[in-house]
Amino acid sequence: MNILQFLGVLELGLLYGLVTLGIYLTFRIINFPDLTVDGNFPLSAAVSAALLVQGGSPWIATCIATLTGCLAGFITGYLHPL
Repeated sequence: MNILQFLGVLELGLLYGLVTLGIYLTFRIINFPDLTVDGNFPLSAAVSAALLVQGGSPWIATCIATLTGCLAGFITGYLHPL
């Protein structure tokens, strides 16, 4: 294993660790089974990939993908009655 592979594994591990913390917070502390954290990654990736394939700017695609993830979280929060 070279240093580039090691850094890639470390980066993915840290990102998935954040996803795990988000799921843990919603399941245990907030007591709400919210998997929006898990679904936002593929949703945002699909939105940014679609924009990039059509020749869009990477910065604009990232911003729109972030807003799409925020919208998905807002919809989940709106549909869940308190």
